[in-house]
Amino acid sequence: MAERIVVGAGLSGLTAAICLRRQGHEVRVLERRDGVGGPARDLPTGDLTYMMADGTPIQLERLSRYIGFDLAPACLPLRRIRVNSFGKYYEVEFPPNLPTWLVERGPRPTSLDQYLYRMALGMGIRFEFNHAIRTKKDLDQLPPRTILATGLSKDVFQALGIPYLPSYGFLAQGPRFVLEAFPLVIVYMDRHSWDYGFFSHVNGIGGALLFQRKKPLSPEAKMWFVETLAREGIEFSHWWDVDLAGIPAASLKNPRLFHGRFILAGTLSGAMDPLLLFGVHGALVTGRVAAQAVDDPERAIREFRRINLFWRWSFLNRSLVEATHPWGMKLASRMILELYPLYAPLTLRYLFLTVPGWLRI
Repeated sequence: MAERIVVGAGLSGLTAAICLRRQGHEVRVLERRDGVGGPARDLPTGDLTYMMADGTPIQLERLSRYIGFDLAPACLPLRRIRVNSFGKYYEVEFPPNLPTWLVERGPRPTSLDQYLYRMALGMGIRFEFNHAIRTKKDLDQLPPRTILATGLSKDVFQALGIPYLPSYGFLAQGPRFVLEAFPLVIVYMDRHSWDYGFFSHVNGIGGALLFQRKKPLSPEAKMWFVETLAREGIEFSHWWDVDLAGIPAASLKNPRLFHGRFILAGTLSGAMDPLLLFGVHGALVTGRVAAQAVDDPERAIREFRRINLFWRWSFLNRSLVEATHPWGMKLASRMILELYPLYAPLTLRYLFLTVPGWLRI
């Protein structure tokens, strides 16, 4: 078979490459960075190597069967989290019917990125690093049915004319405190951002991120986040302002598997829940669907529509959150958390139907 090209060595690109190889194709992956899970942000102070624990709902056995390989070695169970909703804390324990996991993202051997990379190398997939695809001219040099899995990169959104939202963050990370003293994940919701902040840790590394789409965080918001963490004994030596790049939640038409002569996967395809921005599940699922689209485009487009069945509903809910912020978010989060013991054992899993592919693979 002819060689197939995948642009991007993130979760969706690696999944697509592995699935293509299993379909019998020779595969070459082009990655703009110097390695998998490498420097994710260029900051005024130099390159920041992004490493973070990502908590996400995953039906591990079903997802592993769907994409064709076992994810368990790179996933840790996430049994409970703590939520700070406008100054009031809630301890949230996940029931057995909501399998939630923690994965490490980044360049370390313990990350999910590196786990997939090692698998890809073992299958004979070729990688070309420092190979940036940023402009329309770069895209024009790629063959038809190239899979684009370029993640949050604004350059490719712009080159293709796909709508996106800018997103801005305030980030810290480091291993220099006793991680065992804290819950694996703490979520922070407050008037300072119409998105949210979180602290998480896995495999000896901890990190915190406050973010907001559409407009930069205010100095007041950043101070609030640092002080709130410090009151809990969570302190970092340095914080970075980061441009989190393109969020695929600017239009009801964001989800798309095909764009011109290209196949899209992961964030670029809109595989991210617009409400809470869960992206790991959608990245893995759409990586598999993108590989399918190379050989069977009609079946793949039906599958893509099925896994994104509730995306538009989530988009409209997100619009309501922004229109009513901050009182709407406070009221909704408090009500959900106060009533949690009553509905969690039976219905909690259905709250994540907006995650691409959740309960539909």
